[in-house]
Amino acid sequence: MKRSIHSIFAIIVLSSLCLFFVQCGKKQKDISGKIVLNIPDTKFMGILPLYVAEEEGFFSDEGIKVKWIDVRDPGQGAKLFFDGQADLIMTTFANLIPAEVIKPGTLKIVCPIYESAEKPGSYILVASDSSKVKTLADLKGKTLGTYTGPSQKAYAIILLRNLGLKEPDNVRLVQVSSSAQVPSLFGGSFDALFTVEPYGSTAISKGAKIIEKGVRTKYISNPFWLGAAAVSPQTAENKPRAMEGLINAFDKAIKFITQNDTKAREILARRTNTDTDVARTCALYTWVAHPSKIDLEQIQQHIDLLLSEGIIEKKVNVTQLVLGASNE
Repeated sequence: MKRSIHSIFAIIVLSSLCLFFVQCGKKQKDISGKIVLNIPDTKFMGILPLYVAEEEGFFSDEGIKVKWIDVRDPGQGAKLFFDGQADLIMTTFANLIPAEVIKPGTLKIVCPIYESAEKPGSYILVASDSSKVKTLADLKGKTLGTYTGPSQKAYAIILLRNLGLKEPDNVRLVQVSSSAQVPSLFGGSFDALFTVEPYGSTAISKGAKIIEKGVRTKYISNPFWLGAAAVSPQTAENKPRAMEGLINAFDKAIKFITQNDTKAREILARRTNTDTDVARTCALYTWVAHPSKIDLEQIQQHIDLLLSEGIIEKKVNVTQLVLGASNE
């Protein structure tokens, strides 16, 4: 007996759905049964816990496998995340929070990061032969270089304002790619450089002079909560076991970094293509897998600063975004 066109159509639809769910299953789990997380490999030193968690087996212990996505720069990594092509991104709040403001429900925050006054990792530097800038007050009428992107520009403007300087009236900002910062400093593209690790230590190793160290914690906030890992709410909801495992792996990796400084820095050098000598000496950030109530209050203050500076247009409640927060 011949099948009706309706039954044939139903078979096609059912077959397509089966194929779809099979593909989804493959996307979420590999043949070993581990949950796969797609993460852009931005070479950002802030993702050191991810590298450590992979190399030390912490992800595997939690039933997670990372599939790294090669990217040209951190901006491309963020774009993949916001386009839904990556499960996790680690970047600055100045990159993350505006996306949440534009489209509420865009992200959940995991493992926020800060720079501390005890481990300063931000600098104002000048070339070794410079005589134009000897103190921060000498920046008036000069050019200040920094790397491209909205976050560092925003923080540079806040820094200058807190020094009593206005951009562009008193200081002209020049933004270059991250990799071009150090060559541009020594090439005379600007009078001074506002940068962070590992570029600061790289420039210093080549002879750059320090005008000020720990500028973000001195002139913006201490501690300086610079960013976090972020996952989509859909990933958090659909992969709760992976989220628990992710936080556990972060926690183990953070403890490993603290207790095994030399090996952690070897991993940093190898995975981020940082010069070995620089990786041995540069300041490391502080990562928090389970942010406390005080941590959340400080992060909220940082987000409110972004609001007051016009980087975001609406207030964002941090406590509603953070996964793995502590009640203490």
